[in-house]
Amino acid sequence: MTERRSPEHRIGIGASVPAAQGACLRVVGGGGRAGCWPRPIVESPRIPPFEWSSNDSEPNGTMMPNRREASISSLQRAAPWRLPAEVGSSGLVRTLVISAKSIGYGAIFLALTLVAIASAASGQPVKRSSGSDAPRVRGTAEAGAPAVAARQRFLELFARAYIPGRTGQLMVVPREGDFITRPDPDVEYMHGSPWAYDAEIPLMFVGPAVKTGVYSTPSVQQDIAPTLAAALGVSMPPTATGHVLPVLRPGFARPRVVFLLVLDGMRRDYFDRYADLIPTLSALRRRAAWFSAAHVNFLPTNTAVGHSTIATGTDPRVHGVTVNNIYDRIHRRRQELFAGMKPEVLMALTLADVWQLATSGRGLVLAQGSIDRAATPLAGHGACQPNGAPVVLVSYDETTGAWHSNPECFRMPDYLRDRNASTLWSSGSEWLHHRIDSPAAVRRSALFPAFEAGAMVAMIEHEPLGEDDVADLLLLNYKGADFVGHTYGPDSNELRVTLGEMDRNLSRILGALEARVGGDYLLAVTADHGMPSAPPERRHLAPAVVDLLHRKFDPQEKQLVTSYEPENAQMFVDEGRLSHLGLTLGDLARFLETQPFIFAVFTHDEVRRAADAAGPAPPAPCARAGTRVVGRTDRRPVLKASAGGVD
Repeated sequence: MTERRSPEHRIGIGASVPAAQGACLRVVGGGGRAGCWPRPIVESPRIPPFEWSSNDSEPNGTMMPNRREASISSLQRAAPWRLPAEVGSSGLVRTLVISAKSIGYGAIFLALTLVAIASAASGQPVKRSSGSDAPRVRGTAEAGAPAVAARQRFLELFARAYIPGRTGQLMVVPREGDFITRPDPDVEYMHGSPWAYDAEIPLMFVGPAVKTGVYSTPSVQQDIAPTLAAALGVSMPPTATGHVLPVLRPGFARPRVVFLLVLDGMRRDYFDRYADLIPTLSALRRRAAWFSAAHVNFLPTNTAVGHSTIATGTDPRVHGVTVNNIYDRIHRRRQELFAGMKPEVLMALTLADVWQLATSGRGLVLAQGSIDRAATPLAGHGACQPNGAPVVLVSYDETTGAWHSNPECFRMPDYLRDRNASTLWSSGSEWLHHRIDSPAAVRRSALFPAFEAGAMVAMIEHEPLGEDDVADLLLLNYKGADFVGHTYGPDSNELRVTLGEMDRNLSRILGALEARVGGDYLLAVTADHGMPSAPPERRHLAPAVVDLLHRKFDPQEKQLVTSYEPENAQMFVDEGRLSHLGLTLGDLARFLETQPFIFAVFTHDEVRRAADAAGPAPPAPCARAGTRVVGRTDRRPVLKASAGGVD
């Protein structure tokens, strides 16, 4: 398969940077954030996008694999507020440059380098020692200060998603521009990393209640639910770690509908690169509160973790969803989280839960997704919680091509039961010369967004949306960019065509919504993760990585690694086998870090210690301020805004 490369060399978005007015953001240990967000901000002159030098990079902005140098710009995107102040913006920093200020640190790094080289050259397993799982610093290209800062930041991102029993034994970060995937033609490209192409996401709010403009304030997925809850006049529970973003107008009226749209696999730079192909989204962006620095602040960057974080407004270490799937050590099998749309794995209340409980079930909740692990967390727990009601939830069944649900917790509308994706290939079995004549294959085409939109439009038209004085919730996982991006990549013609169809069908959805409630709704648009671009030589297969470990450490039995799915960025290791072989996890991590496509590997103990050092996830003071009703207009509450958020 030939990858079509975009001629665009730019990375990032030319963003309008607002002047901070009365900012009171403070950074706490462990990568957490506390205190208030800036007061309302206004648009200021645009900053041109950063451009890579064509001599230093691939055309898609990724560094050449054999360069012994680190990119400051890319590391700043990964850890924007943690790079040392001494690091400049000259583009590239040569490693092994030791200044007078850092000669002591350089000596330490040099010593570690010599030890690592000696160990690797010996070709022998490292003996167990009390310090074998101590933090490691690579002694080659990554020994520079920016890479050390990035490594620490990535450790903190894993710690934010650490839960004993659900987190693997080894956490793996590929080098920027490399990625690891499965030997499956449907997933030629795989996300999961902390690099910008996986972690930078769009985030915007649109509606009469919103103060429009470009906000450069760092924002994360955890902020979305608290902000939407504030618009509804409620607060998220104390489990939430996100903030109420400063987007709500003073004295705004509660919208009749709140619509949360998650564009699965939608990189933020798609909004610039493909702006002409997505006129509906581009028009929304122009009249939105657009957050130009929105990013994912945990690892891994994948669907289940992202949607659960968006829905609950809290960190993965609190809501409990740390991967797409885990290895069940008790039954020795793979366990898919949210299989059968069972929400019990979710350990925190979602926005949908909070709203249906706050309104005693009067608030309508309509949720839809094209895979169970995305749809279920958006809908929350439904009837599978005390005093819960069976909210509407449908998810696409890739085996039958129909919509389905979990009747124990949710409601499946009768008007969707007869819909089937087989109608999409009734007039032809191919799309752009690709076979799409099955329920699974058709998802990876530009035909599928029409099927997704058709179901959402039917719900809007059939349900009593916006018919009383209680606001209603729409929650949609829109998955075309992810399905097609996995198979054909971010630079492909297939993705361009799919984005165009997604945009056209989004216009259908908004048209149906406006036919019911006019413009009286609040729309939030975001993504769960991005997607990497890479030529074939930067693509690596998970079984080959496992085989490297087995050939080195367990050549006879090959039982050491029990599971490795790269979108989870984690390996599950048989620790009994590890002990039998006289090894530690540190031995495996050190060996993996000698591979040229690996940036860092962390052990379970390293991540646990980082999580312990961060302490309990603190609720944000501004986010907890909540809202209060100060008057009513048109039978809906009017909410008062204050400088520190909605008051």
